[in-house]
Amino acid sequence: MPRKKKAHQEELLDLFKEPGEFSVSEPESEEETDELKPQTVSELTERLQHLLRDNFASVFVVGEISNFVRQSSGHYYFSLKDENTQISAVMFRYTNCRLKFMPENGMLVVVRGKVDIYPPSGRYQVICEDMEPCGLGAKQLQLEALKKKLEEEGLTSEDRKRPLPIFPKTIGFVTSASGSVLRDVKNVLFRRFPCRLVFAPALVQGEDAPASIIAAIENCNLYNEQHPDTPIDVLIVGRGGGSMEDLWCFNDEGVARAIAASKIPTVSAVGHETDWTVADLVADLRAPTPSAAAELVVQPLSDWQGTVLDLSERLNDAVTDELDDRCEAVMTLLKHYALREPTHIVETLMQKVDDLDMRFKREMDVKLERYDSKLKNYKSVLEAIGPLAVLKRGYAILEDEAGEAITSAEALKKKARFSVEMSDGSVKAKVLDEQ
Repeated sequence: MPRKKKAHQEELLDLFKEPGEFSVSEPESEEETDELKPQTVSELTERLQHLLRDNFASVFVVGEISNFVRQSSGHYYFSLKDENTQISAVMFRYTNCRLKFMPENGMLVVVRGKVDIYPPSGRYQVICEDMEPCGLGAKQLQLEALKKKLEEEGLTSEDRKRPLPIFPKTIGFVTSASGSVLRDVKNVLFRRFPCRLVFAPALVQGEDAPASIIAAIENCNLYNEQHPDTPIDVLIVGRGGGSMEDLWCFNDEGVARAIAASKIPTVSAVGHETDWTVADLVADLRAPTPSAAAELVVQPLSDWQGTVLDLSERLNDAVTDELDDRCEAVMTLLKHYALREPTHIVETLMQKVDDLDMRFKREMDVKLERYDSKLKNYKSVLEAIGPLAVLKRGYAILEDEAGEAITSAEALKKKARFSVEMSDGSVKAKVLDEQ
């Protein structure tokens, strides 16, 4: 160990020794006088800061995050603790921007950094330069964040998933050209139902796999635009089993969005039954294996033939039953009284019409007699109070040339012409003299 570093360590240990009694005595030399000179808090903190920086410039610390705070400046402040103690920690924005996950309280992490002292409070802390989760890998955290993001956008919702066509004529398959998966799927499809298979080769493992899968999905949708008469009815995207690393390309965000954006109903078939990927969440249907996907896409021809025969028998039975019911109804009608004695029914109805006619005439005669009597009474009253009755008693009605009644002597002028209406007729008159 270098002498300078060893001296710093010894000095650091001396600073933390148990305090004891001391007395101020005359210095034996000038050098000893400087060492025993009282120090300010800042001077002591600075000395400790240099010692920590020199001896703890690179440390790895495992602990649980607590008291996590993300300041508006973007810096992270938190504590690392274990069962017995805790230490303050800080991770500045220019460093934490490289993290692929968001630290949270309760997360067990391992950090790499250096130990330093924050002078204003004299608190020692770990300045973190890197951080990795323990137990839960960074990839897994990244995957959980992607799932949450897609869920918030509604891409994993069951409401947006489309049903598969019942009778697909053309099936697309995005997978690797090598391996037995393509052969297995072809065997299942062609054995179960006569259909066409459009193969879209893609890399399904490695760094270049996501871009290859996305291109294959887009090519299948482009195929439908170019072949509207024979389009792909359903698309299978998948591969055989493998490790989590082998299947990781199906957790890519771009692959998930390509599947969700596909205009063709899509079945995700990745790995084995226990393997789940983001592609399974956004696809219209998830199949545990590629072979199972082929079984879900098409039903066996024999099953459809059996279904058709069963429906045919049920239809024949239903038609036979309906015909029997209608024949029975016709026979019942033939036995009805109306069909057996139609003349008697008509004669009965004719008699009812005559009865109604006679009742109508009788009631009309009674009403006419009643109205005639009332009219005669009204006539008698009118004749008694009418002007003709007055004229018969010797009175007369004078009217001018316009036919207006003359009711005063003032209305008559000299030589005025008028008429005199009496009970048996009228005469013309002229005023000879004016009073």
